[in-house]
Amino acid sequence: MNKNKCVFLDRDGVLIKDVGYLKNPEDIIIMPNSVEALKILKAAGFLLIIVTNQAGIAKGFFNMDDLTAVNNRLLKIYEDNGIIIDDLYFCPHHENGTVEPYNIKCSCRKPGTGMVLKGAEKFNIDTDKSFMIGDKDSDTMLAKNSGLKSFYIRNFMYEHDENIAPDFYVNDLKEAAEIIMKTV
Repeated sequence: MNKNKCVFLDRDGVLIKDVGYLKNPEDIIIMPNSVEALKILKAAGFLLIIVTNQAGIAKGFFNMDDLTAVNNRLLKIYEDNGIIIDDLYFCPHHENGTVEPYNIKCSCRKPGTGMVLKGAEKFNIDTDKSFMIGDKDSDTMLAKNSGLKSFYIRNFMYEHDENIAPDFYVNDLKEAAEIIMKTV
């Protein structure tokens, strides 16, 4: 049975503007060129799966209903633009959180592999032919820990450890999609 290829995507800073602990769906700002990039990847037969750390739940900045509303609006925006996101996984945990039962150390929080493993099993994904696109070192480490090729979208919000080198540095999702297209 043929395995599927997938692009795993971080949410904040990759698909939408990172505004820090987003809780209001009306505050979603789609990143420039992301719709076009996702259309390119979908047309090439890639599954699209969002994997996002959402420690704001464990830290009490927003609740599960807030997160569900934000994620549903994001998926609807893409659907209205002809893009179906195949799945979305989130990690609500943080070991330094204050909200039980989310204040734990877990295997799903990036760079842990829980979310990728869940998607790979559900969709029969070949990680050797798949990618992770993120804007934090934890995304790059997740890719390395999961056998994915990694893209690091340059940003100025987070410090980047030069010792955690991705396979590719890019300026946005569209640039990553163009590079991926050269590999298929």
